Amino acid sequence: MNAIVLTFDRLPAGFLACCGNGWIATPNFDRLAAQSAVFHQNFSNCPAAENACPAWWSGRLECRGEGKEKGRNWLPTLLADHGITFRLLVETGADADIAERGQIPTEFAETVRGTDGLDVAVEETPFFRLVARAQRDLRLLRTSRREPWLLWIKSRGIPVPWLPLRDFGSKFLDLADDDETPIEVDEHDDTDSGETDNSEPDGDEPDCVEPEGDEGALVEMSEEQFDELLQSMSQLPADRKSRDALSGVDRNLMRRVCGGYVALLDAGLGRLLELIDQEPGIAPTLLIVTASKGVAVREPGVLLDDCESLAEETVHTPLFVRVVGTNRGVRRQELVQTVDLFPTLAEWFAIDCSNSSLDGASLLPLIRGDKVEPRSHVFITGGQGRFGIRTNDFYLVAKSGDREDAGNRLLFAKPEDVWETNDVAAQSPDIADELSGQITGILAGKRRPT
Repeated sequence: MNAIVLTFDRLPAGFLACCGNGWIATPNFDRLAAQSAVFHQNFSNCPAAENACPAWWSGRLECRGEGKEKGRNWLPTLLADHGITFRLLVETGADADIAERGQIPTEFAETVRGTDGLDVAVEETPFFRLVARAQRDLRLLRTSRREPWLLWIKSRGIPVPWLPLRDFGSKFLDLADDDETPIEVDEHDDTDSGETDNSEPDGDEPDCVEPEGDEGALVEMSEEQFDELLQSMSQLPADRKSRDALSGVDRNLMRRVCGGYVALLDAGLGRLLELIDQEPGIAPTLLIVTASKGVAVREPGVLLDDCESLAEETVHTPLFVRVVGTNRGVRRQELVQTVDLFPTLAEWFAIDCSNSSLDGASLLPLIRGDKVEPRSHVFITGGQGRFGIRTNDFYLVAKSGDREDAGNRLLFAKPEDVWETNDVAAQSPDIADELSGQITGILAGKRRPT
């Protein structure tokens, strides 16, 4: 029983074709989805970069302030104590480099460095270098007969700025009309799905790439001018005033260039999947691919500035779980979170964690089709005293101060209000009160988040 985990620091679910995006081609993520359990309602526990890894390693919420110094209870050391080989590869520039921070023993980890730039050879980019090292380590693990083992591959995902190679950066700039519409997903649908759904769930309707006021016109640029355009469109302005002043065309170009970087990640994923599928080995291998947070590249709704980290585009992330050797795609709509990785891997390696008071729950029963009591909500820490609680029908964001105070909370109807544009707290005070009380109970340690 072996496992491979690929985590991205930043990768929004809405930028993958298999999760409904209609204009970004991601054939390798699509292939993975057709063979995996795809969890469409996966949310980050904490979009703050420094807190994603502890949730993966500990299976506990950071807001509880417990277990940070208890390294013996963290996943890498726990696996080692049970005779399971653990190997961690970290892409240079990845958030919260846990090896350098001393949160796990350095002998478990290695940092892989690459080069960014428009003209860099694809093999020299950070993610492709990471994949190449992972391929080497995977071959060594398979031939060493030191089973069982876990190979954890940690990528930064979409960097900031998200400047890909020139060919990838221009990949989606020639699309003038997308007609993107929200996807309607049956929340109770858990049937096999080997087909890719290319409709768009996020309702994002990019503006035409053509210049404003000159419909149908094409702009001729020199290579130097085009490179300057890609560089200027690879990051949102730092200050709010400049971001609000962006035109629809500029925002669309930023999404297009960001989509090009997603295509680069998809190509690297394809390299990794080829090797995994080429030599499946004797022991079954679990493959998990997910992200700790997304990237906000569209015009924001009500959640601005200090609450921006709790926006849907940031907290809603992809999650694929596949047992190598199977070819069965399943779409799941249960609420799941980052903290679920620890108990999932513990169950896979037959490690008893029943006395660990974990905040997460194993995903394997859902994948097997066992009857499981669904999670009623997920809890999200946004930093700066901001918290969110998400149910199937609502999303409450509580600001710092008294969370029972109506002035410190925002309530959104889900999944209809994808981008949090309509605060309904005043219209639904009972629901806002109930969810505010749940946040208070979780923070006080009186209520389990699951």
